[in-house]
Amino acid sequence: MLQSMSPILSAAASPAFLAKGCVNVVELDALKEIAGERWPRIRDGVYARLEFLLRSKLGPNDLFVRLGETAYLITMPTTEADDVSAICTRVAFDLHMSFLGECGLAQIHVDAVVGGEDDALVLRRLPATTIAELAERVGIADLLAKPDGMIPTLSEPSEHSQNRAPYHRSSHGNARGRSPAQAASAESAVQIEHHFLPVWSVPNAAVTTYICTPKAIRVAGRQSTIPASALEPRERLIVEMSVLRHGIAELTRSHQEGKRFLLNIPLSFDVFGPPAGRMEVLSACREMPHDFRSFITYVISNVPLGVGQTALANMVTALNPFGRAVVATVHPATRAFSGYQGIGLKAVGYDVEEFPARAKFAQDDAERLAQFARRNNLGTFLNGICDKNVLKYAQDAGIQYLCGPAVAPPTTTPRGMWRLDWAQVLAKPEVELWV
Repeated sequence: MLQSMSPILSAAASPAFLAKGCVNVVELDALKEIAGERWPRIRDGVYARLEFLLRSKLGPNDLFVRLGETAYLITMPTTEADDVSAICTRVAFDLHMSFLGECGLAQIHVDAVVGGEDDALVLRRLPATTIAELAERVGIADLLAKPDGMIPTLSEPSEHSQNRAPYHRSSHGNARGRSPAQAASAESAVQIEHHFLPVWSVPNAAVTTYICTPKAIRVAGRQSTIPASALEPRERLIVEMSVLRHGIAELTRSHQEGKRFLLNIPLSFDVFGPPAGRMEVLSACREMPHDFRSFITYVISNVPLGVGQTALANMVTALNPFGRAVVATVHPATRAFSGYQGIGLKAVGYDVEEFPARAKFAQDDAERLAQFARRNNLGTFLNGICDKNVLKYAQDAGIQYLCGPAVAPPTTTPRGMWRLDWAQVLAKPEVELWV
């Protein structure tokens, strides 16, 4: 299959670029066929809707352009090939839902660009089995219409509806494609208390930052509270989206009252990495007031051992436009920091609570972290400190940002900026600081 290629995309046909597998085409031929003779009348609305969906899901280094009458080419140079196809699958689904109110597997037409010939691209349509797997990854498999022999009818959206999201978006998790009743059910299935941990900036002896964290997580059907690490992937996405939205809401409220503080938002690697989680997080970030982006730092947590540098770099690139900084925790078992070099991070650190009981955080861990950070001009931090010995290790190594119950207790409402020096921290018994 060949598609005419825009002159501005001639570089995308080079073998080196195509070898990355980061170029896909979303076909609109199914919509055109259903529209029939009405296609010329609703065509511009389809283009506007698709471009709105693409802008909401692509990153700053990505590009899309229309090819002919019924195709859009999407290039995502820093994204893995499977993730590009997953995102295009979700976009095609959302587009059909906008105009048809339903979408079947056979209506999602996504092509991989496999080569270039003269001024045309060579396309290979992804088979239905692949589309089904991608639909599962982005959370729409259960929403696909089942084949029943019925021909869907295409509605013509009003001028107003072409420029708004057609689905109810909940404050927890990915509610696109679900009815308000379904979204409300998903919200009520997971209940969360939000705490804000003060982050102590050692160089200026002040608490200027708070990290929003989930506490006392309860899931319908389970009797007791559950730690975030024990949640199913879908539940964890709901929890982390709740933390993101609650943190932004509290930041907004506090600033309206005249308080000033910086906010850290934790995003776990295994939630933000997959396309479904990344799209949901970035959609929420785009809704944030621009003025607040300079107050927010994203903490990529639970980074696995031996993480590929490209995967982590892609996350940093995606988040950088929506905050003042992106930082990342280091897996407790790692002794090599090569994956954290030169990818745009502002700081690296440890979550002390991730260390196993048989191999607790030690002084040499703090010293190695500080040495790596100094060589690479990065900041350093320790989260989850509940031991005075760890505080002393951090002091000796020169770690810059510390938080945990041994430093200052969590609070349900950030109090703004306040002073806290080493003498105060080390003099207080730990029992006074536990909450």
